[in-house]
Amino acid sequence: MPIETAAYTLLGLVVGSFLNVCIYRIPRGKSIVFPGSACPDCGRPVRPWDNIPVLSYLLLGGKCRACRRPIPARYPAVELLTALAFFVSIRTWGLSSPTLVNSLFLAAVIVLVFTDYDHRVLPNKITLPGTVAGIVLSPWQEPAFYMDAVSVAAASLFGDAAPAALPWIGSVLGALIGGGLLLAVGFAYEKLRRRQGLGMGDVKMMAMVGAFLGWPLALLTIFAGSLLGTLLGIFLILFRRSNLQTKLAFGVFLGAASALALFRGLDFLRWYLAAPR
Repeated sequence: MPIETAAYTLLGLVVGSFLNVCIYRIPRGKSIVFPGSACPDCGRPVRPWDNIPVLSYLLLGGKCRACRRPIPARYPAVELLTALAFFVSIRTWGLSSPTLVNSLFLAAVIVLVFTDYDHRVLPNKITLPGTVAGIVLSPWQEPAFYMDAVSVAAASLFGDAAPAALPWIGSVLGALIGGGLLLAVGFAYEKLRRRQGLGMGDVKMMAMVGAFLGWPLALLTIFAGSLLGTLLGIFLILFRRSNLQTKLAFGVFLGAASALALFRGLDFLRWYLAAPR
């Protein structure tokens, strides 16, 4: 493994440790900066040498040094998941700006997935700054994400400035279409069923996804996320682990689908559009 790939993967472990802080504290309205890390059971501060990603968990046997209560296995799992995200990013784009942009995107998605799973909350502290970041960083994103016909046509209105305007146009369209479509679906569902089907958190999450990935991959994310949620729902019903009234955390499926769209979405769209009809 090249040294830069190994170093970037290790950086993912460190970032994953910070994401654990975000996942635990943001839904509880706590600062992600102060105070330092502490055991959620006994409140004792975690020493620096007990806060090394994955390694400290293994050396401590998965227990707090002070109170010896179990540390949830999720902590190293999130660290490893983030390291995997960073690894795949650098293997896909190399040492480049899209690697950094998409690592930031995946870090935000990981926080959203776990907070939605735990609390059925997709925090504004992630989705709103995430949407802005996706738009601001669009010139450094993978250019192919914004090369769709609609974005190119809209950018052409800027004349000679079209090449520079294209990433911004593609990102803004992605945010508007990604969030807007889900908003329309939720509105229609509420009118037909007389009850809320989607929360605004899902809408804002899709605005963020669209800002980073552009509107074609945002639509693919919605489709794939809905498919994943439907398949799991059918599985749970068949095995009598839920019923038709059970609410699933849609943000979890949108997060998984957005990661798939990020790495393989363009390949899928090219295959689909080239397939004989």
